[in-house]
Amino acid sequence: MGKGLPQISDKFKGAVQKTDQEQKIMELQAEVERLRALQSPELETEISKLREQLQTQVGDIAIDINLIEPNPNQPRQTITQESIQAKARLLKKHGQITPVILVPDHHGRYMLLDGQLRWEGAKVLGWETIRALIVPEPEDLDQSSLLTFLGFEDLNPLDKAEAIFKEITKATGLELDEITTSLAAVIKRIERNHQVKELTKLLAASSEEQQKGLEALGIIGEEQALFLVFLEFGLNPASVKSNLLPMLSLPEDLKKAIREQGLKGAHALALATLSSKTLKISEQEAARERITATEQVLKENLTVPETRDLIKNIKARYLIQESSESKEIKAVLQKVSSGLSEATLANASREQLQSLQAILVQKLDEISKLIG
Repeated sequence: MGKGLPQISDKFKGAVQKTDQEQKIMELQAEVERLRALQSPELETEISKLREQLQTQVGDIAIDINLIEPNPNQPRQTITQESIQAKARLLKKHGQITPVILVPDHHGRYMLLDGQLRWEGAKVLGWETIRALIVPEPEDLDQSSLLTFLGFEDLNPLDKAEAIFKEITKATGLELDEITTSLAAVIKRIERNHQVKELTKLLAASSEEQQKGLEALGIIGEEQALFLVFLEFGLNPASVKSNLLPMLSLPEDLKKAIREQGLKGAHALALATLSSKTLKISEQEAARERITATEQVLKENLTVPETRDLIKNIKARYLIQESSESKEIKAVLQKVSSGLSEATLANASREQLQSLQAILVQKLDEISKLIG
């Protein structure tokens, strides 16, 4: 926990010689991080400039497609045939505008650091070679891959959440439940003190300013180390808690829909409220309701508000059923409690009491079977 965390601008130092040009590229990387934090429309332009400068310094070459291997630990775990075909169509129409980034191994082969969709699309088109930039292996390949994807690729929220929390666990030594607890506690404290804006401002600050800013917010020690990692990735911790962390606890049917069917994160979070606890049904029944609702959302291309309306109607159906059943049972309980008073039972004949006992015994047996 005590060791310093590596900075984003240090990740690809080995990719270019230590020249004035390298310093400019590193400065540009820092500017990209600032723009990303501000969600600036200039971001893509700045990223393109960074790539152009890197390409000018290193130069791209044609590499045999069959010599390239995917990165097994890349953040993007969802690559559908639809996305590959879409990329192939763009490559066929416009050619390869941007080179892929490769890391050489010791056997004359290369591993992808950035550009898997371009590589997959090129294979579909039957290309023999692909333009690539060759860079030395970064000190932390997983983290460099994540930073590359955060800058250049549109990860779905599930892949993004899993990749980010994998890196945060590695960087801090904390387990996921520890990260979750610490993140929730700090954000709750900051919200209570109305300091969320102050935390957000730190995204565009330097490393030194970030550390001082966290200290001013009362975030120190292990909590500070955790939040510095979030800020290094250009992530707002409050947004991570609200939007990314819930992705990890989604039911498997919704995770599958995100990966295989392109379900959006906001839709998945809404559909996740159709839980067994909320609907007061078994998990198997709840999963069936979610799967049916998910298919409707995808088929009809529902917006998030429309999805919430659909969910509201599903919940209402169960709540009405529960309410109706509760009223019936409540009425029976009231009749048994007040109607079978000691005086009433005392005035009943022996035959009536025996009949009542037989009925009650039968009903108690039925209740026991339902309970368990």
